Amino acid sequence: MADEIIKELWKIKDAIAKEYGCDVKSLVAHLRAKKHEGDKQVVDLRYMKQAAEQSTEAEARPHGSVNSESSAGAA
Repeated sequence: MADEIIKELWKIKDAIAKEYGCDVKSLVAHLRAKKHEGDKQVVDLRYMKQAAEQSTEAEARPHGSVNSESSAGAA
């Protein structure tokens, strides 16, 4: 089953490469242009991930504790 999936992915990759003449810059230019056309909204989830990670770190610290980076600078 996994081999069939890998084979299908390689087939798709090869078709995309052939369409753009194996030129990565050409493919990237096409994708950037396509990103800005139409009425689709592009959402960048990196900031949400960073906020969630910071929230988790803050919750993991005991209340009233100071993070080691800020206490090192004060010493």
